Amino acid sequence: MTAQHRFLQATPDVALQDTFRKHFSLQLPFGQFCWNLTLLSVLSLLPFLVFFVALTPDFTKILVANPTALSRFSRQVVTNGLPVVVIVNYIGFVTASGVLQNAKRSALRYIFMDSFVRAGAFVMLHMLIYVFSADWFGSFGGDRWTALRVVGPTLERSYLFENISGVYLYALLPGTVITSLAVTFNSTDTKNGPFSARSVKVIIVACVSLVLMVTFLSMALTQLFSKS
Repeated sequence: MTAQHRFLQATPDVALQDTFRKHFSLQLPFGQFCWNLTLLSVLSLLPFLVFFVALTPDFTKILVANPTALSRFSRQVVTNGLPVVVIVNYIGFVTASGVLQNAKRSALRYIFMDSFVRAGAFVMLHMLIYVFSADWFGSFGGDRWTALRVVGPTLERSYLFENISGVYLYALLPGTVITSLAVTFNSTDTKNGPFSARSVKVIIVACVSLVLMVTFLSMALTQLFSKS
């Protein structure tokens, strides 16, 4: 029986475990692991990016008619969005792989820990990239302090999909779902496989927790810099 045939015949929980181990295990060569995460990140970004452009009035026309606008938009995605999603996914998958080694782990505890770590990394990376953008591209008038001050107000409204940061935020959800499924299935708290009602609830909690945590940290950042 071939590996492909075994995969097709496997129950959802076994198929999930095999998929996670095959594509996102830390046992993979480092380059292959990073490539798989990059591919996942790109595939996660594209649908939300297309959705954002389509929802923004006249944005498609502007990008088509104005090469400068298209260049700046593409640069923003490549230098901000993609690195953020890749790095946050990397952190999330490394954390999940570590958690999977603990047979007595709590799936729910992992969910909240993962949400906090991903959200914290998401906000911190934006701070770094905004500062670098001020230095390298003259964004925010070339002022680092201005760059830092706009991070909070920008990210705290990302959940509304009002700006490009909303694309980056929701592009984190596919990776969150994959790791949550893997940890939930392997958790001693879960007895009915990865697609049980309980597992679905845990996944929903994971996604909502991540969005709420990013919003909360961004609001806190806004308050911090408003007092400075």
